[in-house]
Amino acid sequence: METFDLVIDTSMLRRTPFLHPDFQLLLRESQKGTLKIHIPHIALEEERTHHLKAYTDAVAELQSKFAKLQRGMLGMIVDGLPKPIMELGDLGEVTRNSQEVFKRFVTDNKIEVIDISEEQAANAWARFFDVRPPFNPNEPREQRRKDIPDSWILEAAIEIKPKKGIRCALIADNKLAAAFEAEGFKVYKDVATLLADIEQATAVAPMQKQVVEGPLVPLDQLRSAAFKNIDVLILGLIEALNTPSKDALFATLEAAGYDRAIVEHEAQTLVLSGRLTDTGSHLLPTSRALAKEAAGTEVVIDVLLKVLK
Repeated sequence: METFDLVIDTSMLRRTPFLHPDFQLLLRESQKGTLKIHIPHIALEEERTHHLKAYTDAVAELQSKFAKLQRGMLGMIVDGLPKPIMELGDLGEVTRNSQEVFKRFVTDNKIEVIDISEEQAANAWARFFDVRPPFNPNEPREQRRKDIPDSWILEAAIEIKPKKGIRCALIADNKLAAAFEAEGFKVYKDVATLLADIEQATAVAPMQKQVVEGPLVPLDQLRSAAFKNIDVLILGLIEALNTPSKDALFATLEAAGYDRAIVEHEAQTLVLSGRLTDTGSHLLPTSRALAKEAAGTEVVIDVLLKVLK
């Protein structure tokens, strides 16, 4: 079975960031071994710094609004009360943390970052000066400069061409998509089409095994009692334990006497049902209100009392 070697560019990362459900589907295929994700270093940095800028802008807006609370009539009506305090990490601290978080995410999910090389640099600049794709010869030279990062991304992707897998790319930018196609990549504009092709390419006719007849059970009891309330427990404990790692969550339920294999199965079912998002290391509820409701159920409280004694 050939692996799909997938390159993701900046435009698609912007549309489908790491925590997006579609990106989680890509990670699931990667875990199955049908897909290998490659992200050029420049694309990864563009994505990280984009969100860093959004964070700093939000902080600046928050600080501005916070300052208004302490001026004029707004400040007057709280005069005499303890001074409010707002503590946020400084930019340097947040920047360093963003680098560590992104590095940990790609490492945990076995995403290959295509590092910048001297050969990439030479080839990317050669494309610019020779006005080869993704550069448009009909555009003024100064305007073409905006496509220099895309030239580096293309050259980084070319480095994976010797791999034996099926070379493909997820790209939302039409000009860069055409340049990738010229280099022999199958270009996809959306995750759903890519996943459909992977499913078709990796489909294997299932082997029919002889079924040993067991005792008849009612149709409403097809799932054994071991599955009862596992979904509620998972959702509730994520809230009650302040979003533990997947390993910590599964270990807690195992310590409470539940079959870990069943717990992991039910967690995956919740992901497929859209109730949880799998980041690779954690499971995040898509509805905080639903998680809080689950945390207040008797079955969750009983488990907490058992494991926290």
